[in-house]
Amino acid sequence: MKQLLFIILISIFTIGVFAQEYEIKVKINGISDTVLYLGHHFGEKKYVVDTTVIDTKGNAVFKGDKKLNKGIYLIVMPSKGMNYFEFLIADKKSFSIETDTAGYVEHMKIKGSKENLVFNEYQKKMASIQERRTELNKEYEETKDNKPENKKVIDKMQTLNKERVEYMDKLVKQNPNSFFSKVLLAMKDVEIPDPPRNEAGIITDSSFQYNYFKTHYFDYIDFAESGLLRTPIFEGKINYYFDKMVVPLVDSLLPEANNIIQQVYDAGDSLMFQFTASHLLHYFESSKIMGYDAVFVDIAEKWYLSGLATWADSTFLSKLTERVEKITPTKLGAVAYNLERMQGLDDKYYNLHDINADYITLVFYEPHCGHCKTEVPKLMQYHRDSLKALNVKVFAVYTQYDKDEWKEFIETKNLTEDGWYNVWDGPYPHSKFRDFYDIYSTPVIYVLDKDKKIIGKRIGVDNIKSLIEFTKEKIKREQNKK
Repeated sequence: MKQLLFIILISIFTIGVFAQEYEIKVKINGISDTVLYLGHHFGEKKYVVDTTVIDTKGNAVFKGDKKLNKGIYLIVMPSKGMNYFEFLIADKKSFSIETDTAGYVEHMKIKGSKENLVFNEYQKKMASIQERRTELNKEYEETKDNKPENKKVIDKMQTLNKERVEYMDKLVKQNPNSFFSKVLLAMKDVEIPDPPRNEAGIITDSSFQYNYFKTHYFDYIDFAESGLLRTPIFEGKINYYFDKMVVPLVDSLLPEANNIIQQVYDAGDSLMFQFTASHLLHYFESSKIMGYDAVFVDIAEKWYLSGLATWADSTFLSKLTERVEKITPTKLGAVAYNLERMQGLDDKYYNLHDINADYITLVFYEPHCGHCKTEVPKLMQYHRDSLKALNVKVFAVYTQYDKDEWKEFIETKNLTEDGWYNVWDGPYPHSKFRDFYDIYSTPVIYVLDKDKKIIGKRIGVDNIKSLIEFTKEKIKREQNKK
């Protein structure tokens, strides 16, 4: 028995789902005179596609003149706390399900759908395995201090997992062309071979198993089967891959993201392509990890602004273009835009690119910003205590236009030090720093190297020193390789 935590109305990905008749007869013993919902998974979300009423004898019918596409669907019972049970829409769109509130899966009877018969048997088997796994987990905790007994429990766990895998493989072999087999394969774990060893038995490639797993991670996914979108599986696989499997560096993420989108695009299913491109575009655009926006820009340019994303309308593409233009100048590795003729309190002019230092901390702030009142003085203290010794200089840009306010903030917070440049864009704004540095809030901190290339963006004061030390170590390793 499962409980539906939320119901979401039909989205862009459910538009166009329907095209021919369906009729699903439902009988639920233990429920009467209430409402039922018909829904389906779509990644991590669930969507309602139909509603009906169950009569006094527990009978109900979901019926429509449009088609339900493949996927894992739900019968949701609002009167039972939004509990639901699952079934498949696959080989048949007209069939019957009878079950009981005493146990939806174990009491389920299906007529007219072979795949649902197989699916129900699978659910029962997995429930049994889960019960045994729960007991073994208890035994594992109880025998932690007894290594021989604990080893026996681990062996039982491995045997149970082997039973699960063999059962799933058997169902796939028995139903080779079914939609449910594609679902099972999508859940299948990659079988990782032992790492290579030399004649002495020593492993010769310590990263072999990781690389093998990553390379074959999507082997069992049918990129041409959009029915997988109406399950929790496909979205979860993608998220796990980028959360856990890929090194979180732009040089690794860019090819990996484009490779997956390319595979889906080549498979030819337009909805799978739409979902994958849209999901990864949002994944990287919304991430708080430094540098991920470069992947967002790359996906936007290659798959959207190129015209391949035929579902995107002109309004969306216009906003996307604007966002890309804002982010592009600040991508990691790009040469920072030169802020020229920035005026100091002494009315002298300073150019960002004229600052000679191993590293430059570029900070944008305003005195009325509560966070700025804390972070900017903190940056000054870090500059005095450690950054200055690393030949780091600070280019501190006041973003507003009240010189007296600015002067008072500098004096009150004691923001005067050798290697610290206080500048502003006034009294006649000209630099367009907001456009070139994507300044829509403050404070914002960038870190540049001696060539004025951006190595850090939108980071906290506490992370500046560690970023510089990491960069130095990276440069040292690269030089040693030559």
